[in-house]
Amino acid sequence: MSRIGTRFPYRGFTLVELMITVIIVSIGVALAVPAWDRLVQKRKVTSAAEEIVSFISNAQSEAVKRGEQVTVSWNSPGGHNPDWCIGAMAGGDACDCTETDDTQSDFCAVDGLERRIVQTDLVEANFQLMHMRPKIASFAFDPVRGILTDISNAEIVDNDWLFYMHSNDGSGGTRDYELQIWLNVTGRLTICADDDRRSLIGGYRIC
Repeated sequence: MSRIGTRFPYRGFTLVELMITVIIVSIGVALAVPAWDRLVQKRKVTSAAEEIVSFISNAQSEAVKRGEQVTVSWNSPGGHNPDWCIGAMAGGDACDCTETDDTQSDFCAVDGLERRIVQTDLVEANFQLMHMRPKIASFAFDPVRGILTDISNAEIVDNDWLFYMHSNDGSGGTRDYELQIWLNVTGRLTICADDDRRSLIGGYRIC
């Protein structure tokens, strides 16, 4: 006697089940997108701060290695204007980091290699990233001890932040993340986190 296999009826999604699934997925996406955006902004702020500290530290090392001053200078229109820049040049004269013509004597370079950072090297142009204090200033690294010399503005070493970078969204204390860069007369650079922000970036001391 042959056995006839039993067929089980196929049961697909009902309309109600499908709607519930769509709602759950939509809620998950709605929660994930802001969290992902905050993570991206946190990474941008952190990377920018580390890159700037590395740039200035390299200028300090270059001064000692070369046995001559290396001058660091910066320029900012103020506010959240993205047209800020930081540059370095061998010698006691400050370069103009807004200069893009490498044939000019004030072009920021060491041994013919450009030494300049602009916002689009770090983040997109419309990211409200940078504040500088003072807006235009310079200092040189001493070639023997690596300390600061030829300081153009006392605010550079007045025991307060030199540059600060923050996340793009919000305004003032409502911004999620901020890192500050401090510099003292010995040439020591410090990155710290502002505890007035809604979130702290781990791994940095509180300013």
